[in-house]
Amino acid sequence: MDWLFVGDAHFSSGDGERRKHFFNFIQENKSTLKTLVIMGDFFDFWFGFRNLAPLKKEYGDVLTFFRKLKSNNVEMIYFEGNHEFRLGSFLSNKLGIKVYENCAEMNIDGKKSYLAHGDRSYPTVSHRILTWLLRNRLSYLLISLLGPRIVIGVATWWSANSRNWGQKRSTDILSRMRKFAQLKVNEGFDTVILAHTHLPEAIALKKGKREGYYFNVGNWMRDYSYLRYSNKKGFSLEYYNTE
Repeated sequence: MDWLFVGDAHFSSGDGERRKHFFNFIQENKSTLKTLVIMGDFFDFWFGFRNLAPLKKEYGDVLTFFRKLKSNNVEMIYFEGNHEFRLGSFLSNKLGIKVYENCAEMNIDGKKSYLAHGDRSYPTVSHRILTWLLRNRLSYLLISLLGPRIVIGVATWWSANSRNWGQKRSTDILSRMRKFAQLKVNEGFDTVILAHTHLPEAIALKKGKREGYYFNVGNWMRDYSYLRYSNKKGFSLEYYNTE
């Protein structure tokens, strides 16, 4: 039975075709699918408002699909990205999906694995400050008071601009993520799985005679890349053919 790791879809209005590709991809793999791991930023924006009606309207088809997967005994794990906040209040409580706010250490078929979205892996000082400003109780209270109508509009604008800015800094981000993966292999991890950069990667890393691997799942926006683990073939970075 397989594990599938998918991230950075940034689903938002007008991307029905990309959603169809994701639904078809999972359906084509459902006979061997044991665990689906969402590596973050699957939603272009999510915050755990008390009134989730606007987000349920936007992502109703995705949530329904998740619910069907759970009813078919597919284990689901979700890592919050930097466009998602307080997912657990709905995904965990209502759908039974295991949500990690930051990172997790897992044993995948005997392989010690480190998983995270990756935005807080080897961050710059400015990113540490931004993360602290966004992820604290006072900010959550303010966002809740502003409500979904205002916040979703601001978040949509922020998301478009942050992607453009991130692309300009892609070389620096790639270097930092690779260094972080090496540090984790040095600590004894066999596998490091991240997302965030939108660039799929599979890199062998060494620590003395030990060998570990860094995988970045890439994106479900342009490359339609994902990571698969099967107990017969191990980990493999793959691409979904949308044609």
